[in-house]
Amino acid sequence: MKLKLGKILLMSLSLGVIGIGGSVSANAATDAAADYAKAISVAPDALTLDHIFQTGTGGGSANHSSVISLDKDNKVVDESSSAATKAIVKLTDSSDQLGSEWSMPANTFNINKDSKTNMWMYFGNQFDSGDGMAFVLQNDSRGTGAISGVGQSLGVWGIDNGGTRADIAKTAINNAWALEFDTYDNNDTGKGTSYDNTPDVKGTNHIAYGYPSSPETYGLKFGFGFLKFYAVMNHQGVIKTRHLSNGSWHHVTLDYKTLSATQGSMTYTIDDKDPTTGAALTGQSQTAQIDKSRFTADGKNGNGTDIMWGFTGSTGSKYENNLIMFEQISNLVSAAGVQKVTDSTNNNQDVTNNGNVMSGDQLNFQTTLTYKEGKQDWKKIKAVLNVPTNVTLNPAATIKYTDGTVDNFDTRTAKNGVITKELSKDLSTANNTATISMTGTANTVTADTKATSPISHFNGNNAIVESNAANFTISVPNQTLSVTGLADQNINLGDSASFDALVKSDRDIKPQNIGEVTSVVDNTTKGKPEYIELSKTGSHHKETIPASQLTVGKHTYTVSVVDSYQHTATKTVTITVADPGKLSLTVINALNFGTGEKPLPIPNVLTDFNPNEKLNVQLEASLPGTWNLAITASELVGADQSILKDALIYKASATDAGTPLNNSSLSILSGSSSRDKINKVWDKDTGILLHIKPSTVKVQTYHATIKWTLSNVPIK
Repeated sequence: MKLKLGKILLMSLSLGVIGIGGSVSANAATDAAADYAKAISVAPDALTLDHIFQTGTGGGSANHSSVISLDKDNKVVDESSSAATKAIVKLTDSSDQLGSEWSMPANTFNINKDSKTNMWMYFGNQFDSGDGMAFVLQNDSRGTGAISGVGQSLGVWGIDNGGTRADIAKTAINNAWALEFDTYDNNDTGKGTSYDNTPDVKGTNHIAYGYPSSPETYGLKFGFGFLKFYAVMNHQGVIKTRHLSNGSWHHVTLDYKTLSATQGSMTYTIDDKDPTTGAALTGQSQTAQIDKSRFTADGKNGNGTDIMWGFTGSTGSKYENNLIMFEQISNLVSAAGVQKVTDSTNNNQDVTNNGNVMSGDQLNFQTTLTYKEGKQDWKKIKAVLNVPTNVTLNPAATIKYTDGTVDNFDTRTAKNGVITKELSKDLSTANNTATISMTGTANTVTADTKATSPISHFNGNNAIVESNAANFTISVPNQTLSVTGLADQNINLGDSASFDALVKSDRDIKPQNIGEVTSVVDNTTKGKPEYIELSKTGSHHKETIPASQLTVGKHTYTVSVVDSYQHTATKTVTITVADPGKLSLTVINALNFGTGEKPLPIPNVLTDFNPNEKLNVQLEASLPGTWNLAITASELVGADQSILKDALIYKASATDAGTPLNNSSLSILSGSSSRDKINKVWDKDTGILLHIKPSTVKVQTYHATIKWTLSNVPIK
């Protein structure tokens, strides 16, 4: 809401066209202070503005503008304090105020040089705050004293006191071009409150430009009553915005280009960066054509090339915190940051713009800061580096300057994905580059995965620069695995099965290419996986399946390998276990013919003695074919080493004469293959007997060794 004519009549005549009046209500002052505190609490990174701006002298003590310095925690500090890390230009902070800030002599705007200004602007937190502010290029002979009025004039446009267009233009800042950020809809039909009563801006917050001291910037319309006129503005390059006074910082970019000796252009964009995340946004843009001759009309201020620039702002009956913070200032420092990502594994291929790398590839992240030109060196630069996604950084990183100096830093200092490092040197014409290099490994992925090395920020005292982001894709390597060396096996029951698998890859993936090998017998996984190195030459996986796990029949044995990228290879073979039968023999009783307590008597005649217990053997002969049980025996040897020759005999029947047992094999049983077990017990006077001649035996202990042999004759 703007000042009415009645309030203007209360002004002191000594101030001419500058209008100041009214009192601020306690509630408005409190609300404005609370809004100001909130605004600085979330203030973005910005320049310190040391010797960049000077408060305008126009309006005298009524000029409420100032430069406020903040520390890293957004606490207000003295401008000269070493703790100052950013600064805010404050134009107004209450109602019925006027403010202006102008560039210092060493910080003029050269209209014949391209330049870019990046800044954050804050317009209060009311739905219809009043009234806004303006960016101004001016060559007014009053210099820092150039100012106009409060309310809709925003301190730059002419004041509508009811005169002609020329009368209004005379009260504006002279030899100027202005870009207004209008936060209040002045759409009345009365004197001093109607600049926005035009179809292109009525009812909106908006941005527009014009030449303040040109009569063409203003128009007159009939109002109510006989011959009653009211003034409007001819807005050019309009951007209709949502409510600028929404309690948020708005990013604004001013991109100036010199087109010829007489023409320039200014592209202005608002809301092209997210105030919370800093992410780039599309925003809204317009481009103004600027007539350079407008800055040299009176020839009283400078050479018309290096002109003054700055901001004006005003409020009416409603308060507004008009605040500005800078990331980059025209011609003060021109610098750039360019990020490049290369794949060291793949011949240093540039993958910055949607390139492709493989899992495990070595990557180099290089950002080059370049000081191009400026009125000051780029000072106290703090690098705020965002860690790439899906990449494991190596700890060692460097910053190398043009003069050969190298700063070292450790990427493990990252907190919440951000590495902060202050450069040890300022950048200047003599030392104009700093190259920041980090290396890392593309993480293992199981499917193509997007990766980003985000925008990083480089915050100096007098310039803030962003690098570009790099986007690339991490792909699964095209690797083929194989398992060889396995074949079907036929074994007999009771045998184990041994295998030696050779696992190969068709490529050697560096720096690490590991495979997980598992084996399965009859759908049951064996033990823990083995981890082997995959290569073209191959690695062996050896394994033995014990006989205890192999019953008669067919068994499957499978070896599988999977790499870190989920490539797999599998080989399955069959183990056939046969049961051909077996030979087994057990002699149940030992042959004892006498003991110490009951020794055999020495006979008077040739006598055959039976063993104390019947001879008994058990055997199984299930192998195909026929079987034969044979025995051999040594001679009986006495304790004195004397020999009873032919003393052990074998009798198949009681009537058999008996066959002496000696070292010659004697077949005693035979038959055909059968899975039935045989239990053979020899009756009295059969089997192995002791055949004693009286004349040869002595009173002593004798012993002999009997060897039993069960054999199989297979079917031919």
